[in-house]
Amino acid sequence: MIAIAFAVLVVTFVVGVFSAGTACAHDPRFACSPRGAEHPITVPDPTKSWAYYGDLAPGETDRYVFTVIKPAEIPASLLLDARDAANPARPVAVLADRAGHVVKQLDLRAPVQFDEPFSRVHYLSSPTANLHLAPGDYTVDVTMRGGSEPQRYTLAIGADERFSLTEIPFVLGAIYRIHNRKF
Repeated sequence: MIAIAFAVLVVTFVVGVFSAGTACAHDPRFACSPRGAEHPITVPDPTKSWAYYGDLAPGETDRYVFTVIKPAEIPASLLLDARDAANPARPVAVLADRAGHVVKQLDLRAPVQFDEPFSRVHYLSSPTANLHLAPGDYTVDVTMRGGSEPQRYTLAIGADERFSLTEIPFVLGAIYRIHNRKF
């Protein structure tokens, strides 16, 4: 009986791994906040679906940098774990081009609810901004406004949902950390 249960577990895992080439999820990453201009977080491919998890005190900044190779529509949103909503601090993200011109600002003034199925976390989310970006270099600065205590946030960017086999173990560990707010 134990051998059958083990075989079922192995088959389920193998099928899951090989079918995970595409999934309905962002690839999670942790920002190790704060990360200013001197040590920005590089988004390697802004067309891939990423979720960057950060934790900032008021006055701190996380800077993200990325390059668009060819014209692209890239969705972006800010999220706040609903369990953290009692903290009045709210993230604000400002997307700028290489010249420093503001392209878009994201905030949680008009949040919508979002339930993430993998981590089973309920979020307050900014409306998704579909950014029509020309080739070039961009920055996204996330800061915290309001409140006096640090606050966790998530920056979701990109749309192409894909994972490599080598990313699967990291994603499973990240889901545990996200669900248990260990970032």
